[in-house]
Amino acid sequence: MKPILAALFATTALPVFADTIILKTEVTEALITGQGGIITYSAPVTLAPGTHSLIAYLPFGGYESFVPEVQFQGADGIRVISQSATNFHAPPIRRAPSAGLKIAIDARDKARAALRAFEESYEENQASLLAAELKLKLVRSTAETGLAGQRDAIQADQITAVADAIGETARAAQQRIAAIKTELDSMEPRRRELQDDLTHAQDIVERLQPRSHEQIRQITTRIEVTAPQTTTVEYDNLQPAYWQPTYAADLTQTGAKGTLELHRSAKVSVFREGEKPLHSWDDVKITLSTANLRDSTGTVIPYPDLKRLVEESKARKSAPVISDYNSGDMRVEAPAAATAMVEVSDAPTGANFAGQTLLFDLGGGHSLDWSTTTSTFNIDTLVFPADLYGMANAARDENAFLYTDLENDTGGILLAGQVDLSRDGTPIGTSYLPRLRPNQTEPIGLGPLYGIRLQRDILGVAEGDSGFIASKSEINQSYRTTLYSALDYNLPVKLLDVVPTSEDEDLKIRLQATPAPDELNRDGKRGVLVWDLDLEAGSTREVLFEYQMKWPVGKMPVPR
Repeated sequence: MKPILAALFATTALPVFADTIILKTEVTEALITGQGGIITYSAPVTLAPGTHSLIAYLPFGGYESFVPEVQFQGADGIRVISQSATNFHAPPIRRAPSAGLKIAIDARDKARAALRAFEESYEENQASLLAAELKLKLVRSTAETGLAGQRDAIQADQITAVADAIGETARAAQQRIAAIKTELDSMEPRRRELQDDLTHAQDIVERLQPRSHEQIRQITTRIEVTAPQTTTVEYDNLQPAYWQPTYAADLTQTGAKGTLELHRSAKVSVFREGEKPLHSWDDVKITLSTANLRDSTGTVIPYPDLKRLVEESKARKSAPVISDYNSGDMRVEAPAAATAMVEVSDAPTGANFAGQTLLFDLGGGHSLDWSTTTSTFNIDTLVFPADLYGMANAARDENAFLYTDLENDTGGILLAGQVDLSRDGTPIGTSYLPRLRPNQTEPIGLGPLYGIRLQRDILGVAEGDSGFIASKSEINQSYRTTLYSALDYNLPVKLLDVVPTSEDEDLKIRLQATPAPDELNRDGKRGVLVWDLDLEAGSTREVLFEYQMKWPVGKMPVPR
């Protein structure tokens, strides 16, 4: 039996090597959406043949059911056996300080050394002050009691000499005390300045230095390796990163024409406010997406709306009837138009399309400052031709405002965001760009147009009723709006005003206007009137309109 066992051991391969490897991961890539990001963590590892457990520590992002996908770059003969994730309370893995943290620590140490050197000089003066005060105290004590027992043994001239010496010593000590106190007072501002420098330097170090995290996610991946190799392990981790667009718009104007340059930037945040990331972001490739990882991925099937007819008298007896225009009005939304597939020939630099999602490739080498909650990156500049016009609300505005109809011809979505406005290089103010789908056109305000002034006059208000039994009440109101142009170029102007509208068949409203309005119910808003006027340079235009409201006596019109 022993020879057989010996032969079996000689011909059977020994067990392959097995090990648990803790990976030192670093952030290398980030795909950041409007809400939620996919952050790629990478770590080089050398693997021997056998079965191994790879352990990575990643930030906890609130996606408990999601286990990060693991990939092996340039690997051959690696099979994933199992993968698990667990969250626990522990401090982060200690890593070498970043370049920014090293600079901050060096600045803090220098500030501490400068303060210490100053304190030594300050304390030396304090010691000199104490010594001078003790000397003065001793001299005064000697002057008061030291010669009492020897008064008969010494001559008068000796007493005078001793008294003179004590007086001179006391005076010198008093002067020394005054000089030291003056020097100490003069040192106080410098002392406070050095203390502030140290406090500031220490604050920077604390902001840049990772602190203990409450929750960390441990990813354990069990793998089988058939051949020795060196590879890079990558994990794609879902985290609460996000970005939002900001814009700077600069209009270059020539009369009623112009060019609008829209500079796009992105404010990026990769961790919750008040928290520091588990890993440093020192050399990261960042891509922004117009998608949103927290968007709903499906619709909700509506509940059936079943109705039946009952006698009105019985319905009134069984329950009170409350009149509500909003709830009683059944609105049927038109089905949304199908999204058209747009072919883009000239995509913006660094941008590409993934289905209907626009991606902005910011490139690599990006670092994020842990001491700030957001970092801003430039994306690109969009250039639009601008046909300019004025627009004003006659009932509210004293001046017209400059507008253009911005058409989104970029081929992708223009996300909503704040816009810092400039005209011919001069800052005007801040506006807001709404979300624009491809080929959508939206009026964009470009700031006050002080060259066009408005004046709205109420020409008359009349109220009264006539008749007796079949009498009706009525209101007649008339207005005149005058536009004055001080511009040296012609400009189209849209003048807006409003007239009451009726929701009751007994309330009759009649409108008269000169000239007649070009548009009624603008943007679906009932009673909003629009006049399209061609205002020539230096000219004046007038718009007259009046309305009459009539209703049965005993009732009165009120706002809805």
